[in-house]
Amino acid sequence: MPCARYITSLQELADGTIGSIRRAEVEQHLETCEDCRAALADLEKIRDAAASLDELQPPERVWLQIAGRLRQEGRIQEAAPAPPRRYLHAFALAAALVIAIGGSLLFIASRNRQVPATAPATATATPPTGVPDAAEVQAAATAVEEAQQKLEAAIGRLQEVADASLQAMDPKTAATLQKNIGIIDQAIAEERAAVKAEPMNVPARESLFEALKRKVVLLQDTIALMNEMRKGNPSGAAEIVGGKG
Repeated sequence: MPCARYITSLQELADGTIGSIRRAEVEQHLETCEDCRAALADLEKIRDAAASLDELQPPERVWLQIAGRLRQEGRIQEAAPAPPRRYLHAFALAAALVIAIGGSLLFIASRNRQVPATAPATATATPPTGVPDAAEVQAAATAVEEAQQKLEAAIGRLQEVADASLQAMDPKTAATLQKNIGIIDQAIAEERAAVKAEPMNVPARESLFEALKRKVVLLQDTIALMNEMRKGNPSGAAEIVGGKG
């Protein structure tokens, strides 16, 4: 497993946000640490997989014909601008962070289960093989917290384009989506309060992570719905709305 003190730095190195001084230190460490090199390789695979996700485009003439009919029927309003590339990056970043947080939570949970609930009276100062020390578990928990913060930042960027999509959407559909977003926001607030009260509570962290993941999915669906309506694809839009009803 990677060295606890370098977990966060490896994530920053993989996503390109690490500072130059810290980068030099980490790269020097990587020359002699096989476990950290393997962890970095895994993070880079996640990053590359997220970056490779492409949006499939239908034939232009088909959607133009359908869009014309939908506008005549008043079923779609003026098309909103296509999402900027920074929002597409937010999609990929959110997907990568979902995977990273999930893996870190599994690590914390599995390592915590190895720690005895109560130490025997004759316990020695040397911990049993395979049992993590407090610093190791805390480092992993800190990595989860930082990944959650990055995920919430990505959610914020997705929220911006989703809000713009809602403004250009049919009022009834927009109201339904806004209601669902509100429900998830309330759940996130409750789970965040639980984590704040017990920072090392793995089930509480997992619940917060699941709530954040649900919001990512809903925001993605909101933007995808607007894209389908913009392209004049009623069947695709109906499928998305049907799944959210």
